[in-house]
Amino acid sequence: MDLIPADTRVFLFHSPNAAHDTSGAMDDVNQWLSKDRSQGPYANLSVRDITVTPDGAGGVYTIVVCTLGRAAEAAADPLESEG
Repeated sequence: MDLIPADTRVFLFHSPNAAHDTSGAMDDVNQWLSKDRSQGPYANLSVRDITVTPDGAGGVYTIVVCTLGRAAEAAADPLESEG
């Protein structure tokens, strides 16, 4: 993955009962992903990667790597000011 550190965020979710509730293991993640961010500072949030890893005790860790979209905006700004 080609990511810019200042424009990247990593979120960690833990579902401790994933072995007992496989359908609910991703509920928190899906709820977070479905948030309406269009009017907020993260309107250009883009998911780059999702990894699910067992926690060794019947649960899972879900890691979501996102870009904020600000690097693309910053790169576009100089071009707009030249026009």
